[in-house]
Amino acid sequence: MELRIIADIETVSAAETEELGRLIGEALERGAFIALEGDLGGGKTTFTRGLARGLGIASNVTSPTFQLVREYEGRIALFHFDFYRLETASELVDLDIGYCLGAGVVVAEWADRFPPPESDSLLRLRFDWAGESRRRIRLEACPRAAAALEKSDSLRLRLSAPPGGEQ
Repeated sequence: MELRIIADIETVSAAETEELGRLIGEALERGAFIALEGDLGGGKTTFTRGLARGLGIASNVTSPTFQLVREYEGRIALFHFDFYRLETASELVDLDIGYCLGAGVVVAEWADRFPPPESDSLLRLRFDWAGESRRRIRLEACPRAAAALEKSDSLRLRLSAPPGGEQ
């Protein structure tokens, strides 16, 4: 699946990273696969907390590191995976990632360890440090996912805003 760069974003705080996740979550549809990449402590779980809020999930979202996958119920179910401890791509089949894509939205931390599963709604976010609390986030999307994001006026405004949300 061909991805195109949608935006290069810089967030200046964890709250701003979480808010970006919320805006993206509000725009998503069932079947979306969100691949999160970046260093430890780079903001992947913080982003996912916001994503969950955008999907209407009230539960506290935590890293699935030792559980491998956590499921949350909301407007759309969220399946939060952590690929860090997986050895082979066949383990994704054992975790039934295909079912999860059909039942809700899948977000995978450390997604660069394996090729993404088949999804016509793929987003990839790369988190890099830009300072003590600042993150650079590259957002790439396949055509269907890009179209879903472009429908959100709030998200379009955020993607075009400079760091700190100033216009």
